Amino acid sequence: MRTENRFDPVFDCQQVFKALMNALAQPGKVFSIEENVKRLVGNGAPFKAVALTLLDNWRSFYVDGAPALAEELRELTYGVPAPLEEADYLFFPRMGEPGPVIEKAKPGTLPEPHKSATLFLLTDSLTGGEAFSLTGPGVEGAVTVTLPAPCRAWLEERQAQAFEFPCGVDLYFLTPQGQVMGIPRKVKIGGEG
Repeated sequence: MRTENRFDPVFDCQQVFKALMNALAQPGKVFSIEENVKRLVGNGAPFKAVALTLLDNWRSFYVDGAPALAEELRELTYGVPAPLEEADYLFFPRMGEPGPVIEKAKPGTLPEPHKSATLFLLTDSLTGGEAFSLTGPGVEGAVTVTLPAPCRAWLEERQAQAFEFPCGVDLYFLTPQGQVMGIPRKVKIGGEG
């Protein structure tokens, strides 16, 4: 049985990066990095695919409640472990309560909104909850999604923070199989603007 990672640092990273960017450009639409995730071994394969794509020795990250995964991401990417409040990328293998996380995550500043955090949240599914609509940049009119209730709670908490444009926090929901949905910082639930 083959146990080493077969993730290609060029081609797989390109495919994952394209899926992540498409997910933010088309909020509510599901994209797949399943083939890339299959090339990685061990727990947290979706996070490993994302980390190998986005992290380097200039980027900081935080992993919630999984020190072994945090160490593995550091070894794989040379990324810099940091406290939640300082990290560029936040990985949550279990969703937990969104309030403290959204409040502490970096929203960027008006002159430097790009210095905000990006959250990656693992969920069993991207469907199965009550239908609700998303509106905002990248959405023509509104798009209906059926994210599970815990995912919706994260979106509601982010929306409640009312970050001043262009500040905010981008959210990605990932499944263990490698399905991904991106919800950019200015996309909101319902018709609120």
